[in-house]
Amino acid sequence: MKRNLFIDTNVYLTFYHFSNEDLKELKKLIALINTDNIQLYMPEQTKNEFSRNREVKIADSLDKIRGTKLGNQFPMICHSYDEYESMKKAIKNFEVNKNKLLEKLQHDAETETLLADEILNQLFSKAIFIETSNDILNRSVLRYDIGNPPGKDKSYGDAINWESLLKRVPKSHDLYFISDDKDYYSKLNDKRFNEYLLKEWKKKKSSDLHYFRRLTDFFKSYYPDIEISSETEKEIIIRNLFEAYSFENAKSVVRKLIKFDNFSVKQLNDITAAFISNNQIYWIKDDYVISNAGREIIEKNKDKIDSILYFNYKHEYE
Repeated sequence: MKRNLFIDTNVYLTFYHFSNEDLKELKKLIALINTDNIQLYMPEQTKNEFSRNREVKIADSLDKIRGTKLGNQFPMICHSYDEYESMKKAIKNFEVNKNKLLEKLQHDAETETLLADEILNQLFSKAIFIETSNDILNRSVLRYDIGNPPGKDKSYGDAINWESLLKRVPKSHDLYFISDDKDYYSKLNDKRFNEYLLKEWKKKKSSDLHYFRRLTDFFKSYYPDIEISSETEKEIIIRNLFEAYSFENAKSVVRKLIKFDNFSVKQLNDITAAFISNNQIYWIKDDYVISNAGREIIEKNKDKIDSILYFNYKHEYE
């Protein structure tokens, strides 16, 4: 089942600042979107907040780097030791490289060519964009003015994001919500979502909302074994073969799989095992999508596949 995901502005901005988050997490997210495991929602308000605050975060990071210094004052008793000379050289090299790094960062930040820019732009292009319509704006102003969360500092921004999600995410579909904004978490327990908003979501959308403070926490809960490599999307799709929950879903996954080639021996064995074990695949073995994939991926590589697995495959599909 595809997971509907919202990531708040403050989470995106951590990738320009001091954080335990890693850009690899965003690459995982892109791979999961490409393989139809996740649908990312991007309210216009979130994108505008990001654009307004990107330079602020980067400037603060650069200032902190500029202020980083290694102590270069040593008592006279150190001066006769070789280690003292090595440390003095290391401090000088540190300052030289720090200045070079700052110069490059300044250039790439101004031209929006930081690695974070490249990955986030790619991620944003894959999201469902939610325009701030007059209806969304009016509802946001009303909820803030009558005192309903979310909202703070005489700003309607959080309310606009919330109303955008209420408007666009399909009814009966769960939402996975990632934010470290205090407006969204419970005042009694900051690991829980705001109770008023949670009840509102359940009432209006007839679904659950799953809350996380960090992107890494979301991945630990649902995709703990994914490691980024050139094979990531292929591996995710193969895993989806085992988890296909309907005939249409199985065919959708197989269509994505057949676009790839050069499968490893392990991947071929896993694909064959999925074709044997998942009844949503083998019950429609005569469907063109399934039978074609069997011929092109499994049968053409039979010499690489475990002999018992291949025997069971042939027994099931003949």
